Amino acid sequence: MRYITAIAALLAALMTPSPVAAGTWGHGQFDSDHALDFAADWAEAGTVESIRDALTFATDQAYLEAPDAEKALVAAEVVAASMGKPNKKLPAELAAWISKQSAQELRSMAPLALSAIERVRSPSGSELYELWSEQDATQWLTHVNELVIRLKS
Repeated sequence: MRYITAIAALLAALMTPSPVAAGTWGHGQFDSDHALDFAADWAEAGTVESIRDALTFATDQAYLEAPDAEKALVAAEVVAASMGKPNKKLPAELAAWISKQSAQELRSMAPLALSAIERVRSPSGSELYELWSEQDATQWLTHVNELVIRLKS
């Protein structure tokens, strides 16, 4: 009987929809291991230019891989935070790093951040979009669209 119960539990786990990728537990920009790793890297040794590079890379790709898309979203969050519109889940160490950077230089990247987001949420050419759409991209897009609103205000 224990074996049947164990097999039933395993089958139930396999049939339950999984997060978009391993290390992802929610729909927001800071709800994945990759995003938190990028945030920690920037907080430790990032530069304003590395934020620009992440956004530019995202806009220049014909096909944007999921980790690069996540990195672009975190970079866009940095720009939004520099505009006084931080994400509620912005890691404290990244917020401290942002406060030491040129707010004017970061704010000037808002149009680039918006372009990168357009690339990330494109149904064609964005692996992250493809991964989310396999489940239901609605909640993820809600978080991304909220970032767009903060960047435009």
